[in-house]
Amino acid sequence: MPRTPVPSCDAPASVPDESRWAAVVERDRRFDGSFFYSVATTGVYCRPSCAARPKRENVRFHATWADAEAAGFRPCKRCKPRGEPLP
Repeated sequence: MPRTPVPSCDAPASVPDESRWAAVVERDRRFDGSFFYSVATTGVYCRPSCAARPKRENVRFHATWADAEAAGFRPCKRCKPRGEPLP
């Protein structure tokens, strides 16, 4: 049975969802700040480089952390996506 993709909410159209998802899977720090992703099952949003391993069907993309918060998500305590220094 084919999976129904989770719609992107407010991420810029210049970076396709497939590229954003690849950055999340690879924990690519080069994308930190260019978009954020949220996880519906946990209610948090993260940087692309976060060590969290969400399932694709639960992920939505956002252009800014403010967009993620406006959508009802809270910042991840692990990756601190609002720009706080990482441990």
